[in-house]
Amino acid sequence: MAILAALSGFLRPPDCLACGAVGAWPCCSVCLPPEPAGPGPWRLAADPSVTLWTLGLYGDALRAAVLAGKLRGQAAALAALGRRLGALLLAAGVGADLVTWIAARPARGLPRDHARQVASGVAAALDLPLVDLLAPASGRDLGRARSRSRSARVADGAAPADPIGFRERNRIDTVPARPPPRVRYRLNGGRVLLVDDVATTGGTLAGAATALRRAGARQVEAAVLGASSGAFGPPVPEPGPLARSPRRGPP
Repeated sequence: MAILAALSGFLRPPDCLACGAVGAWPCCSVCLPPEPAGPGPWRLAADPSVTLWTLGLYGDALRAAVLAGKLRGQAAALAALGRRLGALLLAAGVGADLVTWIAARPARGLPRDHARQVASGVAAALDLPLVDLLAPASGRDLGRARSRSRSARVADGAAPADPIGFRERNRIDTVPARPPPRVRYRLNGGRVLLVDDVATTGGTLAGAATALRRAGARQVEAAVLGASSGAFGPPVPEPGPLARSPRRGPP
C-alpha cells in the first residue's frame, strides 16, 4: 500500500490545486467548501427552459482547479470535481436517465475531452450511464475565439485584464455563435443531463439542449463545474409561498 501511495503522489500531486494545501487534492475545504450554499437549480440565461446546476461562479479557487485539470494535464482532477458535482446533484434529487457531454474537436491534433472527464465523474456519482450522444460542433471554437479577442483588446489597451471572465457577456455580439452539435442517435423520450466544464454565456449549452430535444429527449438539464455570471438566469422557484426571490448567480 505504501508503494501505491508513493506512485499515486508521483503521478498526481496530493496538494490542493488552488492554494497548495498539502494532502488536499483536488481542492481543500477552504478553497471549495464541502457544503456550499447549493448547486442550483438556476435557469440558463441563454435558454430559460434549461435548468442549470454548478459548483459555483467560475473564479478564484474553482477556476484554478479547473485550469489545472485542463492545462496542467490533471484530467483526474476534472473527474474528481465531477464526482463532487454529481454528489451534490444526487443530494438535490436531480432526475435523469443518462449523462452526456459537450464534445469538442481536437486542437492541434490533441484531444480535448475535458467535458467528458467531468461527465464521467458526474455519471459515476449518480450511477447513470455515460452516453456519447453529441458529435463536435463545426465552425469556430467559440471559447478559443473569445480568448483571442480578449487578449487582443487587452494588448491594445482597449480593455483591462479580466482573468475570471465575468465581463465576457458584455461583448458576446463580437464573436459569432458556433453551430449546435449534431446528435448521433434518435432518442425515445427520456431525461438527459448535459455536462460541460465551464459555462460562460450558456450559449453552447442552450444549442446542445435544443439539438437533444429535437432528437427526441423529453427533458434536458445542464451541469457544469463553474459558470460566469452571464450564464445565470433567475433561480427556479420552489413551490409554495416560500419560493426563492429571483437573483443572478449563486449566493
